[in-house]
Amino acid sequence: MHLNPTFTSNIQNLYGETGAAWLNNLPSLLTQLSSKWNLRFLHVVPDLTYNFVCLIEIIPTGETAILKMGPGSTNIETEVRWLQCFNKGVPKVYWHDEEYDAFLMERLEPGKSLKALVKAGRDDTATRRICQAIRELHSHQQKQAAFTPISTFAGNLSVLKNHLDNRTVSKAEALFLELIADQTHDVLLHGDLHHGNILSSGASWKVIDPQGYVGDPVFEICSMIYCNCFPPDLSIPQVVERRLHILAEELPFDPQRIKAWAFCKTALSLAWNLEDHGTIPEFEVEVLSAIDQVKI
Repeated sequence: MHLNPTFTSNIQNLYGETGAAWLNNLPSLLTQLSSKWNLRFLHVVPDLTYNFVCLIEIIPTGETAILKMGPGSTNIETEVRWLQCFNKGVPKVYWHDEEYDAFLMERLEPGKSLKALVKAGRDDTATRRICQAIRELHSHQQKQAAFTPISTFAGNLSVLKNHLDNRTVSKAEALFLELIADQTHDVLLHGDLHHGNILSSGASWKVIDPQGYVGDPVFEICSMIYCNCFPPDLSIPQVVERRLHILAEELPFDPQRIKAWAFCKTALSLAWNLEDHGTIPEFEVEVLSAIDQVKI
């Protein structure tokens, strides 16, 4: 069982000795879980990041499904609860095993992400598909359990001081407080709705890997702006401007609010990277600058 270096590094950075021990014990955990639920391991899903994901066979039926496990029970439990809040646009959850911090869900086929559209030069189409996903998620919510309010992230931006231009940091902090002031229209949010988290499922598309937050519906547009999935033939400012304009065309949100949230969440992503990995991605710094300069 090969685990990519990015995944093992992320687990060790986030969970320290607990994460290292979990990684060492992962083959045994997988064997125990497979025995408990009558599963057969097939292969690891490529490009793991923060959770272990693999394809398995359900032995009694011969069906294939996706098994997801993590060292932190809170993240897995939150994801399961979030998925169960929708009856459309998300994979089905078959079971959740709290003992092993794992759950089994529907395998999406053909399972290609929106990254394929971007690589094929169809970034506008991918952006419009993300807009459709946002509309569907906001209209098919069945229930809202207790999820983290995005308002709790306001203080995270301060970590950027003296690591990023302080005027930019102050602007992000002020905008963030302004944007979260009115919470009367808050909805359940995916929280990380970028190209890699929207997969083809038959003739439709479904979203995976939710963070699970509650907050301003406009917050949902943010991750697709700064995710590192850009057409190779266009500059960062060109892509950012085009995406923001399409979002404003397709969604019933104020264009200035779209721009403001894109700016704040990109800054927040920089802060989280600094906290978790000790670095600030230069790519996202360029995206932040491009957002600031867009006329919308």
